[in-house]
Amino acid sequence: RAMPPTTARHTLLFSATFPDAIQRLAREFLRPYVWIGVGRVGSTVDGIEQRIVRAAPDKRKKLQLVVAALGERRGRTLVFVEKKRTATWL
Repeated sequence: RAMPPTTARHTLLFSATFPDAIQRLAREFLRPYVWIGVGRVGSTVDGIEQRIVRAAPDKRKKLQLVVAALGERRGRTLVFVEKKRTATWL
């Protein structure tokens, strides 16, 4: 089935992070371009702690890092991965 013309569809882009380069790209392709920010841009609420953990390419070592990190904290944890299959494996 063919995609409807641009006049008959909506294209939406949602992002927790929205770097300037992506905003410029969105302005170029989305009509009308509408940006909605929730909260203070570039910051987190006091109840959220952000940690970045760099890992070696070995997936077993990555898994050990994730398990160790999860054991250090109580409550909910959000883990970002590059690929859906990595999230499924994890």
